[in-house]
Formats: sequence, C-alpha cells, structure tokens
Amino acid sequence: MIDLRFHKSCLLSVLIALVAVGLGCAGSAWQAARSEDTAAAYADFLRDHPSSAYAEEAQARSALVRVRKRPTPAGFEAFQKKYPDPELIAELRPHVAQAYFDRARAAGTAEAYRAFLEEMPDSSLRDRALGNAEYLEARGFGGRPQALREFAARHPDSDFAAEARRSADAVDARGETRFDRVGLVVDVSGGTPGGDRVARHFRDQAMKRYEAAGLSLVPLSSASDSRAASFPALLTIRHDERQVASKLDGDTIDASGLVATTTMTLTKRGDPSPIWSRTFEFRANAATQEGTSILFGAGTQTYWSEFFVPFATWSTQVAVRKPTEFDRHSVALEVAGNRALVLFENGSFRIYDLADPAAPLLVGEYTRPRDLSKFDGLRLIGDQVAVFGADGLEIVQLGAKGAKRLRALDRSAVGSIVAVERLGDVWITAGNRGLLMVPAGAGAPQVLLERDVLGLARRGDRLLFTDGTSLFASTVALLRDKRVEGELRLGSGFGPGRLHLSGDSAVVLGQRGVVRVDVRRPNQLQVLSRIDMAEAGEVRDAVWLGGRLFLLGQRGLQLTDPRGERVVDSADVVATSRLGAAGRHLVMVGGDSLQIVDATPFAVTGGAASVR
Repeated sequence: MIDLRFHKSCLLSVLIALVAVGLGCAGSAWQAARSEDTAAAYADFLRDHPSSAYAEEAQARSALVRVRKRPTPAGFEAFQKKYPDPELIAELRPHVAQAYFDRARAAGTAEAYRAFLEEMPDSSLRDRALGNAEYLEARGFGGRPQALREFAARHPDSDFAAEARRSADAVDARGETRFDRVGLVVDVSGGTPGGDRVARHFRDQAMKRYEAAGLSLVPLSSASDSRAASFPALLTIRHDERQVASKLDGDTIDASGLVATTTMTLTKRGDPSPIWSRTFEFRANAATQEGTSILFGAGTQTYWSEFFVPFATWSTQVAVRKPTEFDRHSVALEVAGNRALVLFENGSFRIYDLADPAAPLLVGEYTRPRDLSKFDGLRLIGDQVAVFGADGLEIVQLGAKGAKRLRALDRSAVGSIVAVERLGDVWITAGNRGLLMVPAGAGAPQVLLERDVLGLARRGDRLLFTDGTSLFASTVALLRDKRVEGELRLGSGFGPGRLHLSGDSAVVLGQRGVVRVDVRRPNQLQVLSRIDMAEAGEVRDAVWLGGRLFLLGQRGLQLTDPRGERVVDSADVVATSRLGAAGRHLVMVGGDSLQIVDATPFAVTGGAASVR
C-alpha cells in the first residue's frame, strides 16, 4: 500500500525545488538584463520570464531606456505618468535635461527658462538657465556697461555672458577710439586719363559728405604726408582705370574695354582692421574723349548712383558681429524676443537663437514642400508664422514636434501679399487685392478694403496702412463702413510703402527716403522726421531703437541724429536687405547672410548706454 502522505510530501518538495530553480534562473537572467540595461535585453527577459517578479520592473526600465535613447520632454512626461516611481524618474531626469533646456532656448523667454528650473531643479544646466532668465528679465540691463560686466561675472555659464562682455567693451571702445578729424588721401593711378580732374571730383565729394556729417576732413598730399600721423583716422580713395581684353564668363562674353575701379577705406590709426572698406567698379566698352576719365562719359549713372563716401566717428567695426552664412538666398526677417526667423524664397524658414550674436544657434526649421511658389515675407504672432508673397499666404504652426503647415491660400484666393497682421482669430492681409480678412481656421477671405495696399502694421485694435500716396489709420469697423479714422498724405513722389511700428511712432519707408510718424492720435497723424535718399542713399529697411533711427541699405548700416534727419554714424555690414531689433541688438539679413550689430555703443549718451 502506497503512503499518500509520503507521496504528497515528495511532490511538494519537487515543486519547491522547481520553483527555486525557476527563481534562480529568473534572478540570474534579471541580473544579466540589468547589467546590459538595454531595451533589447529587457525584451528578451520579458519573453523568457513573463510571470517573473521582475516583469513589472523590466517593463518600466525598458520604457526608461527608450526615453533615455531619444530624450524629449513629451517622452519624459509620458513616462512619469505611466511609471510614477520617484527613483526611476530621478534616474531619467538628467538624461532629458538637455532636451528641456533646448526647448526653453527655442522659446527664448525668461518664462521658458524659469519653467526649466522648476522641471529640472538639480540639473547641471541650472546655472546657465538661471543666468539666461535673469538677463532676459533685466532686458539686457539697458546696455549699462557696469551692469553687463557684473552680470557676466555673476553668470559666466549664461549664453548671454560673452555678448555682455563684448557690449561693455564696445562702449569703452567708442570712448577710446572716437574721432572728429580725418585725413584724406586721394590716390589716382598715373594712367588714368584726366587724373587731376578725377582726384578733384573725389575730394569734393568727400569734403561735402564729411561737412554734412559735422566731421573735419583735411586733404593730404599722400599717405606719406608728414601731417598724416597727427590724424586719428585716415580716409583713402584709390582709383584706377585700365584696358581689359574680352573674356568668356560662363555663357557670356565680356567685350574688351575700359574698367574703372575705386576703393575707399577708412582706418583708425594703429588699428589694422578697417572701419569701412568699399569698392566701386564701372566698365565701359566704348572709348571716351581723349584725356577724359570714363567716369565722366556716357552710361555712368549706375556708378554714380551707387557711389558714396563712407564715414564713421569711431571704430564701429567693434560692434559688428561676424555674419552667419546660408546655403541659399534669404529674402525676409522676423525678430521676436531673442529669436530671429529667416525666410528663403521657396517659403522655408529657419529659427535662430541670438543669445550669443557672434554665434547664432539654429533651434528650429520649417521645410516647405517643393514647388514653383515664391515668398518674400513672414510674420510671427504667438506660435504661428504667416509666410506670404507673390504666390499667396501660408500659416505654419510651431510646436514641440516641429513646424506644421495649417493652411495655404494661393494667389487665386488672396492675391499677392506684402504684409500680414492678426486681430483675434482673423489674419489681415495687405496686397494687390487690398485688405482682406482671412479666418485662422476654415472659411473664405473677406474683402475689407478694395485698394492696392503696400504696407500694414497693427497698433492695438487699429490698422495702419499705406497705398503709395498716404498713410492711413482705421479700425475694422470703420473700414467695413468704407471709412478711415485718419490720413497723412505723403505724396506719390515719396511713395510710402512698407512700415514698422515702434511704440508711439511708425517708420514708413518710401521710394525717396524714410519718414517717422507720430501715431498716438490716429485722427491726427503727424510727421516727426524725414530723411531723403540724397542724405542716406537707397534705404531698404529702417527701425527706431534706443531713441535713434537706424537705416539699412546701399550704404550699409547708418545711424541718424536724435531728430532722425541727418546721418551721423555708420557701420560696414554685408547683410543689407532687411532689418529688425532684438533687445539692444540690430539683426539684418541680405543675400546669403544673417548679421548682428550691437546697438549699445551707438546709443551711448554721456557715458551710459540707453538702448531698451
């Protein structure tokens, strides 16, 4: 007879032994998976030991290593919600800190950095974020040199520290390098026909330019003139005319003829870096009257329209940052806070962080689908970007996962657009179909004003716009009733077009210059200042910053007097198409470049900067 008690005991012992073996296998397998600490290792463990006591932890760690491999704020927040284990969250937090910091930097606001400090209080990036937040909250300390130096010493890890030191040094440089006397050397090569006449003409042009700017310019016989050493700065004009043979340039054949080259350089004594350097060239295929320079022959209008004599009152190149080069042609610029959006002709754009203007950081990009559409303007409002131009309007949403196109209206729907603003949930577009109201969501555009509109800006609930003759101010309600609140007639000869709003004034760009208009009383718009092309050359863009008008165009970057009527200083820049302001810095694009100039030293008054 079989002893059942003995049999049950044996079975129990076997089961215990099997469990022990199983636990032992699972335990060693778990240790191996933990040692490898990869998603693949945890997946293998879960496949082989799905009922193990370690299964739940394996699932959590598998999720952790996936977030660790591709750290994003969204991934971390999803992990926190699903696996609220404090130890796992603490382990993962250092791996996602950089992604959180990058998000804050892309936003470029003090609030974003403060949010980062709350989310990642123990991060190694804490001091960097703290400094960035303080700088933005202080609005760059108004450009005060001592405050900037103290900030840089207090927060050396901040992205703004390097530029804070540069700004303080630039203010010092303005005081140390300032001059109001310049020596003039005109060097015309011996082979130039009528060389004496050419030299006199250049000398007269330079003397008039400097006299208008309130600077003393003294002609010297040559660079070796004994008096040259007594001048703090030297303006040198070198001119040469030579015969050139015909040549094949690509698919074009340049015929033989004469080429005139004029190079002007402004230098500070003892400084090898030129303050200004510009070269002008003119080619003539036909000979002129014997003994006469080709500069006084037929067809020289382009040369003389572009020709100008550069000047500055200190070593302004100190404030000019090295340009950032693109791989394509830039056409528009939008500056918001510490971010710059650069548009390219195909409608794609890039977003740069400007904390260190010497090295702008690419923090976002939108690549538009390829087609033949062309655009030349963009407007950032909130987290949406309006891209517009000859081929219509597109609205792009900026988000944590990148940029996404929300809506597109082609030229057949909205015409060619030159400017865009937003009122509530409606976009207002300006262009060859007048002013249109475009719903942010679905819905057809509605005509607000049937008139060719060349410029548009918004001030509160009022719209300011130009039509090539006048500047108008009105509200949507009045426009619907076919009325305007105020009109300032500037004339078709001036040709008012694009405009920028700055506080209580609007800067209006025209075909013949720039005007600044007081817009505090919409029914009584009033000109505050005007500067013409004769004084400033061709102006492509302008902004009011720190109580001064800055002009960008053919003659580089120019600064006017406090009244905004006379050019008193300038800086040599390569980007000369569009201009914006980021705090106390001027941001510009043109050609294939983005460039930044520190406006702090230009606004120095009585030893203190006042750019805000």
